[in-house]
Amino acid sequence: MNGEIALMVMSHGLFAKAAMESLELVIGKQNNYDTMAIQLVDNVDALKAELFEKVDKLDRSNGLVVFADIVGGTPMNLAGNLLIGENVILCSGFNLPVLLEFSLNRGRDFSEIRGVIEHAYSNGMSLFTNDKLKEEEEDDLLL
Repeated sequence: MNGEIALMVMSHGLFAKAAMESLELVIGKQNNYDTMAIQLVDNVDALKAELFEKVDKLDRSNGLVVFADIVGGTPMNLAGNLLIGENVILCSGFNLPVLLEFSLNRGRDFSEIRGVIEHAYSNGMSLFTNDKLKEEEEDDLLL
């Protein structure tokens, strides 16, 4: 038992693998995780078996969090099969800020991790426009 919540990241194509590689560039090597790439020609039954095989190799004694790329897609639908287990959270629409926040908090108690993820989702994206830049410049002038 490593004390960390297990992690599975799933996507269409190699997005999940690339996201984890990027994450490791920022915060270092991660343990107790796996990724799964869904390709156009894959067989759904074989994918389900592969998913359960990969998840079975993870230490889930502290729970399991699964990130899938989009709601309604094959990765998310396959991951739904994992919800029969105890202490499983399934999240859709992941990005690097969300993965980072979760990964930096994997040692926390499973009962706290949902709030961490929800907070990360609400703060994980910023939108900047030229108008926003002008507002900030005007605010700087008021100082």
